Amino acid sequence: MYYKAHCSIKAYRVVLQVLRLMNLLGKFARDLPMFFAVALLTLLLLSLTALYLPPPEEFITELRQTGKELKSIANITHVSVRATIIFLNNARVNTLLAVPFISIIIYPTMIVTTAWVLRVAVSEIANNTAIMQGILYQSIILLLLLPHSYLETLSYGIAFVCSNKLMVALLRDLRKKRFTEDIILYYIFAMAVSFLILLIASFVESYLMPA
Repeated sequence: MYYKAHCSIKAYRVVLQVLRLMNLLGKFARDLPMFFAVALLTLLLLSLTALYLPPPEEFITELRQTGKELKSIANITHVSVRATIIFLNNARVNTLLAVPFISIIIYPTMIVTTAWVLRVAVSEIANNTAIMQGILYQSIILLLLLPHSYLETLSYGIAFVCSNKLMVALLRDLRKKRFTEDIILYYIFAMAVSFLILLIASFVESYLMPA
């Protein structure tokens, strides 16, 4: 009798966990249009900033150094090592975007900084030759259209949206002196997916880098 009761309790707990996971997946699926919208908006803002907002002269030297670091990563022959370095660099940005209240400040900063680094890096690769400078804009757009760019911006979009949803929930629920466990679970689940996508993007970018 005790054994049957124990098995029933275990089965109930398993079913409960499955239902909770399905609930998280359902919420995530409903938020997908918002994630994709933010990702596309990010790509658009990156393109416009890189093309039409040149970095100030005082930042050029620092940005060129960043561009050289990107070139040094491309020179690493081992794909996994390159991917790890890329992931760790991008994960720092994603972590900041995942922090409630801070992400609102980090998002525009990330857009401008990334766009400037992209513009300067392309210029460095072009070696300031007249022909390459003539297709500078096309090169920037081409880089932003590569597969890993979509994956990275999707990852950032998930982190940004979920951090702001958590911020709203904190402001709303703490005022009522209550906070549901489901909100935290969904946030953790979404962040795990976000970093997984970012990891995949890192390997895609590493494979696409010229050896």
